[in-house]
Amino acid sequence: MLCLNKINLNNLICLMTRGRKFLNSQTTSTRRVKAIVILCLLLGQAGLSASAHADETKDSSAVAMDLVRSMSKALKSLNYEGTFVHMISGNVETMRILHARDESGELERMTSLNGEAREVFRNNHTVTCIWPGSRSVVVSKSKPRDLIPEVNSSLVDNDFYKIILDTPDRVAGRETHVVHVAPTDSDRYGYRFWIDKETSMLLRMMLLDENDNGLEQLMFTDIRYPDSIDPARFEATGADDTFTWQEPKPEDVVPTPQPQRIVSFENLPDGYSKIAETYNPMPMGDTPLSHVTLSDGMASVSVYVEYMEAELHDSGSSGISRMGVINAFGLARESAFITVVGEVPANVVQRIGESVIIEGQEG
Repeated sequence: MLCLNKINLNNLICLMTRGRKFLNSQTTSTRRVKAIVILCLLLGQAGLSASAHADETKDSSAVAMDLVRSMSKALKSLNYEGTFVHMISGNVETMRILHARDESGELERMTSLNGEAREVFRNNHTVTCIWPGSRSVVVSKSKPRDLIPEVNSSLVDNDFYKIILDTPDRVAGRETHVVHVAPTDSDRYGYRFWIDKETSMLLRMMLLDENDNGLEQLMFTDIRYPDSIDPARFEATGADDTFTWQEPKPEDVVPTPQPQRIVSFENLPDGYSKIAETYNPMPMGDTPLSHVTLSDGMASVSVYVEYMEAELHDSGSSGISRMGVINAFGLARESAFITVVGEVPANVVQRIGESVIIEGQEG
């Protein structure tokens, strides 16, 4: 808009200068007519510039939305191999990543390059985490926190975010579009995405607070897109019987067909809704647990309800706590302890925790 205003001002000065020289040689009547003509030309030009700017704004918004749609597909469908850095709370982690998609779904392997050695293997069925230093392996059905976020294309229709096309940039030597996903209220964080112009792959991501300050950042330093990747590279290796293995028990991974306890909510923050719930009776003497996932279409929040008597509550877990960009809130109820965790503002996890309603506690 500033550029258009400068152009209009320069045009105005040029036209007025030429107009004065011309008008000085004309009669008063003619000068009046010429002045009206010049004024109409200027008004018409200003209107045309404003209209062009409106079209440009509309087009840039549509382009930004198309970029997010393409990125959401690329994250799941592309074969890629590269190195990225993950920066959060002053800590820098460097990882190698290998990603592919076959007829059964996505395959992924991540290897740490600094700090404690570890590898994470993921397919459609399990996640296997290997720590060579402590000689331990954890196999889980649940997904760990995603370093590279999953972005659903429905984000473009989300009323709680606006999508803005920003200035192009370069990441890992590749030209990128930059898209700013700005929240429309204070109940969620913002995001900035750097999207490969050629492949639509997400090459850099920033999580932003309410003042657009960076809370977390992920950035590729190199990336390649092979046509195919040998499936053997996604097989977990290096861990043998000398490692300590932690694998889910059958009752940990088979949900109860009819949950005995159902978690619902009242007065949730606008935009957040329940997208999944599991109830685990854990009959071996452990505490029964409900796990509910909430989402606003971009951010994800986990709600854990442990069914236990008040004397078993850990009072030290009550209230707000924070680890990096993850906020948590603990709340003791008479026969349950509620924990809410998510990459959302602290007031949001608290409001969600306080809105929990537990049904069928005698089940």
